[in-house]
Amino acid sequence: MARLITYSDDASSELLDNTDQSKAFYHQLFLLHEISINLSQAQTLDELYRLAVTACIEQLEIDRMGILMIDKERDWMFGTWGTDDLGNIRSEADYASPMREDVKKVIREMSTRGKVCVWHDQDLYEFTDTPGEVATVGKGWNAAIAIWDKDDVIGWIACDNLLKHKPFQTYQSHILRLFGSLLGEFIKLKHAEQSLYQLNEELENRILIRTAELTQAQLDLEKINSELEEKVLNRTASLNEKTLRLEKALQDLTETQQDLMEAEKHRALNHLVIGMAHELNTPLGIIKTAASLQPELLNELNSDLAAGKVSKSRLTQVIQNGLEGYDIINTNISKMADLVTQFKRLSVVSNSASNIESIQLNTWLKQALKLAISHYNKPQHVSLVIQVTPDKAEIKADSWMLAQILEDLVLNSLEHGFDNQDQEIIKVSAVLVGNSCEIQFEDNGGGIDPAIVASIYDPFFTSARGEGRKGLGLNLVYNLITQGLKGEISHYRPPTGGCGFRIVIPCH
Repeated sequence: MARLITYSDDASSELLDNTDQSKAFYHQLFLLHEISINLSQAQTLDELYRLAVTACIEQLEIDRMGILMIDKERDWMFGTWGTDDLGNIRSEADYASPMREDVKKVIREMSTRGKVCVWHDQDLYEFTDTPGEVATVGKGWNAAIAIWDKDDVIGWIACDNLLKHKPFQTYQSHILRLFGSLLGEFIKLKHAEQSLYQLNEELENRILIRTAELTQAQLDLEKINSELEEKVLNRTASLNEKTLRLEKALQDLTETQQDLMEAEKHRALNHLVIGMAHELNTPLGIIKTAASLQPELLNELNSDLAAGKVSKSRLTQVIQNGLEGYDIINTNISKMADLVTQFKRLSVVSNSASNIESIQLNTWLKQALKLAISHYNKPQHVSLVIQVTPDKAEIKADSWMLAQILEDLVLNSLEHGFDNQDQEIIKVSAVLVGNSCEIQFEDNGGGIDPAIVASIYDPFFTSARGEGRKGLGLNLVYNLITQGLKGEISHYRPPTGGCGFRIVIPCH
């Protein structure tokens, strides 16, 4: 009986613990860069599908693969490119059928972004000559990952091990996820290019129609002027009046023509800008892809210039491709810059000079916590409870590091902990024990899922990635405490619920 195993986009301990899998993963990750360059050269959507299947078979060590897309209006599915039972790459564009219930069940199963579904001991199928029917050709694992457009599943990638029967490896789930995301972005880009091409065709047709109308109006005007000239002696007064009306009509027609053309240009440009800004949310690897295309475009243009073969359409195409590449690079560089800015904060040495000073704990904690809460840019109502033993305890510590730790812990509670509590409470207690200071930071929020406690200090680990979080806060806290202050931090669940952190630092 088939067994379903799903893989999310969380970090995989199996991958980290297995050197062979890690090597294979990073090798295929490098190959994904080459694949992205190859896919970017596809001229049509059909060619993109073919190149994607070819790359997956030849470079990612997949026995068989197929790409199927969904027509939601008709509730149909249709093939693109895939492989037969011998591993030969072939077009499956003639395959189309209504969505079967078993297929819908598969789509529902993988309708979580980044989720890879693998069925083990599964019957493996092959399309037959009869549309909508498949034949069983073997048994093994069958993997599937959805292709997304915004929040909608528009298709899926299916692959199996029919030919070589190699077992499915965990790192392959990460590679398939990255490959599916990369393919999805290129599919959206091709759809945007097609929409732009259709929009340009519509604009050209409208311009032709307007030009024909203007030409006909001009011909009509010339005919009327000819007739008026014959009657000029007898109807001078009438001719002057009609001439003024015709000139005004011609002026209005010309102005209307210009207004229509300008409106069409602005609308086309507006749609282009909105479409590109909305769709081009590519992974970091696309920066290299886009940058590598620039020399090729310029070299081809230079060759055409030298040969005297540069046409207006060719020059326009090169300029447009160059500008699109710039937009892609600039957008992703901004994202990278934001990530680097956050990532630089992880360097304890570079972010803090020596700020060792005497701290009166009770007063300092009140000021530091209120300041941390004030930095939060969303409305909040938090009650602070501070306890220090002894009451007037003083320590010598790096005030910058300690303030940064408290600010990140407060932000963690406000962002992840509180969830419609009747009263939001943050409690901080400090106790001097010998030459150490023990600080307990607690909130009464929802707490941390025990399944992820072991990973909370890992860099880039977050339970709120869908909300734009990078997962660097608790990693920074951990680095500041263990490396900067030479202390220790541990997580616990308070008896009253919520989340708690125990921090022990030397107090000099």
